[in-house]
Amino acid sequence: MGIFFFILGLILFVCLVLVHEWGHFIMARRNGVDVEEFGLGFPPKAKTLTTKNGTEYTLNWLPLGGFVKLKGEHDIDTEPGTFGAATTNAKVQIMLAGVVMNLISAFVLFTVVAWIGMPKILDNQTTISGDTTVIKTP
Repeated sequence: MGIFFFILGLILFVCLVLVHEWGHFIMARRNGVDVEEFGLGFPPKAKTLTTKNGTEYTLNWLPLGGFVKLKGEHDIDTEPGTFGAATTNAKVQIMLAGVVMNLISAFVLFTVVAWIGMPKILDNQTTISGDTTVIKTP
């Protein structure tokens, strides 16, 4: 049973990482910054899919994290489409998008659990049956 919960926890963690990194990815694309790679897990790469726009989607062997590699993220490069060319406002949006996606997903998850998991309140929960005997102890 322990291995089951370990695998379940790992799957949930990977889902959280996926949502977080997806926030960075979406906001970078909305602000015109090219995304070179969207990786789930840590390298070495197990599977790779490259799209027409040049983004490489990778599934890696160590499923304990993820990353979004932005074009020009570690350079001083300011050519269009790079992270360095983005405005300060756009950079802040890209950096905060992961945290915001975590907050949104937590809100949605807790809302769904609250709606589905609410206990049904029965009318007779506070009544005492007629054949109940009360014993008084000294």
